Amino acid sequence: MAEEVSKALNGILTQEQDALLDLYLNNLDNFFENQKKAEKLKVEIETLHLKKILSE
Repeated sequence: MAEEVSKALNGILTQEQDALLDLYLNNLDNFFENQKKAEKLKVEIETLHLKKILSE
């Protein structure tokens, strides 16, 4: 995603702005990946908890 945006804006931004945009987009991608991982972990924990309750 970050590369696509950078290519589209090539020539419009300065080299420094382009580097900052790449950094920002990479951080944003990482943030959303971490959110997905956290959601999966939350679901797994809730599932284990419900299984424990149902087995009692």
